[in-house]
Amino acid sequence: MNFFSKFCLSLLLSFLPVGIFAQDGKDKLNAIISKLNSLDTFRATVTINGGLTGVLSYKNPYQLHVRLNDGRIISANGKVLWFYSPDSSLSGRQDLKGVSGGLGGLLSGYENVTLAGKTFRLTSTTKKISEIILIVSDNDLPRVIKMKRDDDDITEISFSGIATNIGLGTSLFNFQPPTSSQIVENPLNQKE
Repeated sequence: MNFFSKFCLSLLLSFLPVGIFAQDGKDKLNAIISKLNSLDTFRATVTINGGLTGVLSYKNPYQLHVRLNDGRIISANGKVLWFYSPDSSLSGRQDLKGVSGGLGGLLSGYENVTLAGKTFRLTSTTKKISEIILIVSDNDLPRVIKMKRDDDDITEISFSGIATNIGLGTSLFNFQPPTSSQIVENPLNQKE
């Protein structure tokens, strides 16, 4: 799976050093997830692995739009996820049936959650993303999410310029690829 596909999958799944008791970490993480789930909208500048940048927009429930500085677009309206790359003129259309979305979907179900200050460490022996490091700001919004897959591939997303509960129209999340692009159906279901 290429970097772009791994990044998209990480987004769908959609926020550490060992410190305080695990139960305290889970309770505080659940409070942060509840706060994020209560937001109507969320927009931030994102930096991926220290280089690639873009603007991420999220609207409850499970609507996502990411425009990267190289022209690639990731867009989901809760039913369909689109990946578009202008360089290759390819568009991936992924059916979202049965996928839990948002940060709650990404951060839930981890067996171990530890907390040190504003840094959470989530680990699992059964998930594709075996470890997540989440660093939150003083107002409990995400600053950094570092995800380690079970194949040891690491993706780090930094957030800046966060704005919440701003007007984001539904049309932003209903991406339509250019008619000249080739469409690949359900690319995340395909084997490498």
